[in-house]
Amino acid sequence: MADMKETAVDETGDLSVEDIPNGGESHPAGDGARPILKGTVMYGVNDRPPWPSAILMGIQHFSLAATSCFLMPLILAPSLCFDQDRELLNMAIGSSFFICGLTTFLQCFIGSRLPIIQGPSAAFVIPAFVLLGMNGPCPAPLNANSTATERQGLRNIAQERMQQFQGSLALAALVQFLIGCTGLVGVLLRFVRPITIATTLLLISLPLVPVASDACGRHWLISSFCILQMILYSQFLNRYSIPLPKGKRLAIFAFFPALLALTITWILCLILTSVGAFPDDPAQYGYFARTDIYNDAIRNAVWFRIPYPGQFGVPAISVAGFIGMTAGAVASIVESVGDYHACALITGEPPPPVHAINRGVMMEGLGCIAAGLWGAPSGYTSYSTNISIISLTKIGSRVTSYIAAGLFCFCGVIFKFSALCSSIPAPVYGGIFASTIGMVASIGFANLSFVKVDTSRNLFIIGIGIFMGVGVPDYLDKHPDCIQTGSVVVDQILNVVLGSNMFIGGVTTCILDNLVRGSPEEKGTNWRQQMADICFDEDKYIEESTCYDLPFGMDWIRRTYWTKYFPFSPTFTGIRLRHRRLQSETKDVIAMRL
Repeated sequence: MADMKETAVDETGDLSVEDIPNGGESHPAGDGARPILKGTVMYGVNDRPPWPSAILMGIQHFSLAATSCFLMPLILAPSLCFDQDRELLNMAIGSSFFICGLTTFLQCFIGSRLPIIQGPSAAFVIPAFVLLGMNGPCPAPLNANSTATERQGLRNIAQERMQQFQGSLALAALVQFLIGCTGLVGVLLRFVRPITIATTLLLISLPLVPVASDACGRHWLISSFCILQMILYSQFLNRYSIPLPKGKRLAIFAFFPALLALTITWILCLILTSVGAFPDDPAQYGYFARTDIYNDAIRNAVWFRIPYPGQFGVPAISVAGFIGMTAGAVASIVESVGDYHACALITGEPPPPVHAINRGVMMEGLGCIAAGLWGAPSGYTSYSTNISIISLTKIGSRVTSYIAAGLFCFCGVIFKFSALCSSIPAPVYGGIFASTIGMVASIGFANLSFVKVDTSRNLFIIGIGIFMGVGVPDYLDKHPDCIQTGSVVVDQILNVVLGSNMFIGGVTTCILDNLVRGSPEEKGTNWRQQMADICFDEDKYIEESTCYDLPFGMDWIRRTYWTKYFPFSPTFTGIRLRHRRLQSETKDVIAMRL
């Protein structure tokens, strides 16, 4: 079988279903074959493809998630007051890349063990905006005549804001780690169903639209050019590829639409800057499309700098920030569980067992704790875009994720690279962000395929959830002093919680979805089972794959009887029995209806 795989890669340009033996209907697993998704991967999770293919796929994974690694720091920079201190911003970008690599490695090596790339999550951005907004606006921009004392004062303010964000994120991530460690993920999923997921993800993306439009508004022609490229590459040219040596082909437009759009638009800005097309006065429209604004910061940056915990100071604890970040962590958990199932579906593995889901959530929590300690300006979650690329390349090997993790860590220690990323003109990264932020809502809409959405019950619940998620935070934003309980701490907590769109909308939808009567089809009670049924025709809960086993100590774990009581142990069986019972009950219900 190994020889057949080598031939398929070496002699074929495009990776397609036809390249797979048996037409992609089955895939050898141990002594027998198990049914998997038609059009399956050429290399499974445990397979090791040839190094050229593995390295190329690792670079593809890296390029897809790298954009978000520097976009999130750039988006949060004005609220953190980092936009006036490029060195601090460069440090944040470097930490973002480094923690992205660390979290990806933990996820693939110990967590779910699926080839999933971790990246900055938009679920933590809204709580961060609300938390940092309670500190008021940043000081007025400094000029060339500012004294060293004034510059140090601004740096102290920026570091204090980052410390507050770090402490809140790390403490909330500890809750996320404990949810996975104790197996509470299953309890959470009993109450969180597709309608709640769709509403939550929609409300994550809506508040970020003004952020993207503000960046695009620095020069709408440049940002529009960037957006048009994203549309052209990802929707019209994605079926075309370019020839490579030895008869191979690379679907460059499908793999690198964001990277191509960013690079070409950046070069255009460089050319227009060199010919004097943009004004050199910061007060004039179009100034921030220039590429030479931060040349001094790039020249003065050292080549190598290793991020370390506490580089921005000792993290500070904020109760209000902790609650807001916890809401983001819960939303991230729900999103990641769906990604685990999607990745298993695409790579031809059985649905992830409960112990793999628990470990995946644990490692995401551990990665977010590291982000809080290192000063990466966001929590981390699984990236759906990288999962979809596996379906295009047909390479689902875990090795490719290890290579991508190494690239993230390597770029995180190259300080010149971080400085270069921080100098991307605002209209350029605004165009990229505007093109991708809608994908978060689209992923949420995809979950509605598991429910009967065109009923008055579901339409009412979704409508109320969206209204509450948009209306309550908007009212608080226009009336910042409306909450007066007499306690500063309670006021802060209520402002953060009620100001979080996804928290208010998600909780409202979740409560109504569990209280209002409805049929199983309306509620989507068995949505995880439906997702699994897309690719599996046989008993998916009885047959499992070794890809979810830990890479060490499995013989000892299987010999030791008490390990089955730990929710993160590969021998944990408690939830599996429940799954079988649910499956049996579902079959009985269907039989009765027929």
